[in-house]
Amino acid sequence: MIRFLWMTIFVSLFAGCGGSAPARFYTLMPANDPVAARGTLSDSAKIIVVGPVTIPAALDQPQLVVTKGEHEVEVLEQHRWAAPLKDEITSALAARLSRLVGDATVTAYAQSTSLDPNVRILIDISRFELRPKDRAVFEALWTIKMNDETAVRRGHTNVAIPAANSSYVGLATAQSRALDALAQDLAAALRTR
Repeated sequence: MIRFLWMTIFVSLFAGCGGSAPARFYTLMPANDPVAARGTLSDSAKIIVVGPVTIPAALDQPQLVVTKGEHEVEVLEQHRWAAPLKDEITSALAARLSRLVGDATVTAYAQSTSLDPNVRILIDISRFELRPKDRAVFEALWTIKMNDETAVRRGHTNVAIPAANSSYVGLATAQSRALDALAQDLAAALRTR
């Protein structure tokens, strides 16, 4: 009888350990609705490549990384990006910029091997924070270069986007909206160079 009781407890403990929550996946790709009105570019900016994009090593994780305090972050094992974060950012920016500058071909850096771009946009992201139940904080330096590698424009985008709700979906959406702000800054710089 005691042996049966121990076996029952042992099986119950292992059964409880195997039931972890399924992973949830997030993307920064925009919805199909337009971000803003399109503008016309000069003829010299017809093929635009976004990237490479650099991000802090602490954020370059498959999991969402949230800021917990002044010197603490948490890596969320059950909340993951659908693709590597650098790829998510690069593809999402290329898609947004494509919709903002409709008279140009805009592509992500990794997908541009067969193209000879007129313009390359380099982006160095220094902050891309998720603050639970609060906001996403985004900061990036960017450089727009012509195909001869001369810098045309340099800029800085710094925004804090409130989360629509306290969920991780709300935070990922706030990060996505931060990329909208960056795409709009880039589109404006391309139109005025």
